[in-house]
Amino acid sequence: MRKYLFCALLIALVAVSCNRDKNLVRATVRDTGDLAAGGCGYLLELEGEDKPVRPSNLPTAYMHDGYKVKVKFDRDDRGEACSVYPKYEFIEVIQLTIIKTDLD
Repeated sequence: MRKYLFCALLIALVAVSCNRDKNLVRATVRDTGDLAAGGCGYLLELEGEDKPVRPSNLPTAYMHDGYKVKVKFDRDDRGEACSVYPKYEFIEVIQLTIIKTDLD
């Protein structure tokens, strides 16, 4: 009996761990130039959204143009004007809570 209970618990644990990426959004990192030189910094093009967003806390390991990632983030309705990408417009700033490489 103990053997079957252990196997059932192991299967349940594997099933739960397989769905841990279901709340993450796919995104592509874009380098638009250094903020100090008039660029917009690193932006994320989120899958399913038209305008890019700027993460306030992007780790340096992910700062590569064209890098595919999965993210979870918080929106706080703040942003900045940016004159480089692609023209002068408002770019939303987000706070990343989870970021990982998109291996799919």
